[in-house]
Amino acid sequence: MDITNNYSLDDLLDFLDHTGKKGLMPIATSRALAVAARNVFGVLDAEEQKDIGQIDLKAVIRRFNNKRAKDFTPGSLKVYASRVQRAIELYEQWKENPADFSVKTRATAARNRSNKVAPNNVETDVTSTSSVTPSVTQTTPSRPGTYESSFPVGAGRVITLSNIPEDLTSAEAEKLAQFVRMLAVE
Repeated sequence: MDITNNYSLDDLLDFLDHTGKKGLMPIATSRALAVAARNVFGVLDAEEQKDIGQIDLKAVIRRFNNKRAKDFTPGSLKVYASRVQRAIELYEQWKENPADFSVKTRATAARNRSNKVAPNNVETDVTSTSSVTPSVTQTTPSRPGTYESSFPVGAGRVITLSNIPEDLTSAEAEKLAQFVRMLAVE
């Protein structure tokens, strides 16, 4: 089978939306990958976004890090880079063989581990909380086209944002960041 690497950012985002809606991967995972792709590839101009399959991904990530370093922690920049790399890897796997496409996630691995340990194959609920990276959770949004995300800010302190538009722009994210900075008590 001849697979080309010609695809646009829109193609990648459509794939991530499709996989979440069809249950090919957890919707929270597909949304987290889409958010990272939108942000990282947001440093490209519209013409460059039309063919991201042929670009040097490391160079784009470097551009993103240089441009947005003040907006993110170093840990978050690394998470965005790994999510974008994962999104592209999954998209290319899906293009190669859509019929056999499947995604291994941490939840899947944890469920498999718990099934091996739990007696009588009783599934146990295994969740992990990261102290560095935000998590996108699947809840029933109060508005269509939005999602919720939680971010641990300290021991026992988690901030949850809801009704985040799926197409949040960098300018809107900056306005939100300025608002949150205003809430800080020094």
